[in-house]
Amino acid sequence: MLSVNAALLLGLGAIGLSISILRRGRFYHWLKPDSRPRRWVLILMLGLFAVFVIWFPVWMIWPHALISRVLTLLFAVTWGIGFLTLRWFSGLVDRLVQRKGWSLR
Repeated sequence: MLSVNAALLLGLGAIGLSISILRRGRFYHWLKPDSRPRRWVLILMLGLFAVFVIWFPVWMIWPHALISRVLTLLFAVTWGIGFLTLRWFSGLVDRLVQRKGWSLR
């Protein structure tokens, strides 16, 4: 039970920290400008975490149900797109973000 509570607190802390950085809160200004993470990476990670939070309990309760398999496929596709974007297409995404006039960091 302790590990479940620790994982829950860690997850909530990561979400709070990510939202604080995305909103350019106190922690964001505390970081050096070169150390600040890219905003699109944080959004990608929060989206992946949201899909995981929906998928995992359903998969644990009903592992062979159709909804579980559909959510497993959604999680795998989200993970794959996130991995490909971070691994091979990060330069393209950076250029797209800058061309649109959005803040990169």
